[in-house]
Amino acid sequence: MRTPCAPLLALACCLPLACGDDDSTPADPAGSTSTTELATTTGPPVVDTTGEPDPTADDTGPDTTTGTPDTTTGPADESSSGGEDPLTFAGEMNGYRWELPCENPKLTDTCPWDPALLEGAIDDPAVTLHRETVLTFGGDPAVVYDVEIQIRGLSEPKTFTGGEVLEDHFQIGGEAGANDYNIYGIEVDDPAESYTLNRNEMGVGHYLFVLDYTVTIPIRGGSEVRLSMIDPNNIAIANPGGASGMAEPFVVPDIPPFPDPFFGQFIQMDVLSVTEGG
Repeated sequence: MRTPCAPLLALACCLPLACGDDDSTPADPAGSTSTTELATTTGPPVVDTTGEPDPTADDTGPDTTTGTPDTTTGPADESSSGGEDPLTFAGEMNGYRWELPCENPKLTDTCPWDPALLEGAIDDPAVTLHRETVLTFGGDPAVVYDVEIQIRGLSEPKTFTGGEVLEDHFQIGGEAGANDYNIYGIEVDDPAESYTLNRNEMGVGHYLFVLDYTVTIPIRGGSEVRLSMIDPNNIAIANPGGASGMAEPFVVPDIPPFPDPFFGQFIQMDVLSVTEGG
């Protein structure tokens, strides 16, 4: 078995513990970052994801990126052929949630995250918060499966050098920028790869954005999958926060706590399909 979360720990070690030193140069906000269109609700307004970020601002608030996952899974379904439904191989991945709630939900701009997040966290001197869930993907060890996942939620941005961008916010590999912004990640043991969910091409800045995208990643049957949340400091961008330009909090449609806002940051992963890879 590989040492848990080696690539993500390597990323975390690149991150300074001091807050407020963000030397990254963000891309032009008028670039190709996609806009997520959200539905209107009867509660707090559902807002557009394209706020005006302050690309020079630092994350001076506590990071709240690692919450308690939703690990509820029902009994295995039976496929039309009479065998086990491959979707059940995903287990706890389906519906998993990274949650970083603010300690005080009344705070805007930035907020210290709930210190209860430290309970059960990894003792990592390189960062303030490092939470990790390790699970085993089901299926046949002789088969590499194509696993289609939908990522939705609300996050502050992270920047990388190198690696590959599969979607606007989905980063494959690369080296995390030396700043205090959070990392929400997936690490697969076989084929060995690390993925980050909250990359943003406009660069780091004092703002939040809504996530809603679908990607497909390869996972071999029986492989370990690590789901990590890392915050170099104890401050996070609040909801609403900083240069997001919102007077009212963001609301992410169709997933809890919709139609109410989540006061902090969260990401939910839903597995849409599992098929044998080509």
